[in-house]
Amino acid sequence: MNNNYLGDARKLEADLTAFMQDIIRIRSLSSQEGNVIARIREEMEKLGYDEVTVDPMGNLIGRIGSGPRLIAFDGHVDIVDVGDPGLWDRDPFSADIEDGVLYGRGASDMKAGVASSVYAGAMIRERSRAS
Repeated sequence: MNNNYLGDARKLEADLTAFMQDIIRIRSLSSQEGNVIARIREEMEKLGYDEVTVDPMGNLIGRIGSGPRLIAFDGHVDIVDVGDPGLWDRDPFSADIEDGVLYGRGASDMKAGVASSVYAGAMIRERSRAS
């Protein structure tokens, strides 16, 4: 069995980074998350999730496998408005990367965390198939 978790994660790094940038560029104020939910759903489907649905409240739910154990990742993708854009040093929706830091509204709270969770699910799926 391959125990090189970091190596496996590094193979996904470019795709994960591009995905994080995509969803940071999508404005998603509270109750206006539809476009970012659609983009995340697209990525989950591309990564091979067994089921991807949106419930009546607009929550995105992805399922991998059907075993007796459940691992849940929970997050949010709504953001606080930027206020006066002229007060920002850079475009809050640029998703620029500088010196290894990803900039943009929602990067740390918590679009990057959601993106990482989506990819973690895909990694878990692949590792369980390999064992």
